[in-house]
Amino acid sequence: MPGKRVRRHFSQLREFERGLIIGMKTAGWSTRRVAGQVDRSECAIRNCWEQWTREGTHVRKTGSGATRKTTRIEDRRIVRQALVDSKVTRSTIRADVGVAIVPQTISRHLAEANLKSKHPFRALPLTPEHRQLRLQWCQATSMWNVTDWQKVVFSDESPFVLGTDGNRVRVWRRPW
Repeated sequence: MPGKRVRRHFSQLREFERGLIIGMKTAGWSTRRVAGQVDRSECAIRNCWEQWTREGTHVRKTGSGATRKTTRIEDRRIVRQALVDSKVTRSTIRADVGVAIVPQTISRHLAEANLKSKHPFRALPLTPEHRQLRLQWCQATSMWNVTDWQKVVFSDESPFVLGTDGNRVRVWRRPW
């Protein structure tokens, strides 16, 4: 079809376009003519004009989206519980707050407070000195034979984990 226009769907009207629409409609132009001139849908033109006649403004409304389920006080309580007891779970926090919220909401509030869920260290990380000592021990014992190794008694036991996480507990921490 010749002369078919490609329209920008689902894009917001810029402030300049809103001014053009109001000016053209004030000058007596039809909605269809204004829509063709600014390359927008007639519905968008009608909505912009209705807002102008109803509210006297062409500025976009802010604050769209879902309302928050928790107050600022409840948000602070969520963060404080995670800071006081780092092993507290999301379901425990939800029960203590007393508001019907999903666990993702709690995670989002904690992320806003720069807290992340991490597994705690089982042991301290090796320092360069410890690594050097381990390397020296490995080099010294690399030429041992079976009789030398039979004289060694190993006192530590290695844990074997059959599950997925080995019953590790997650804690809430601030990033380093």
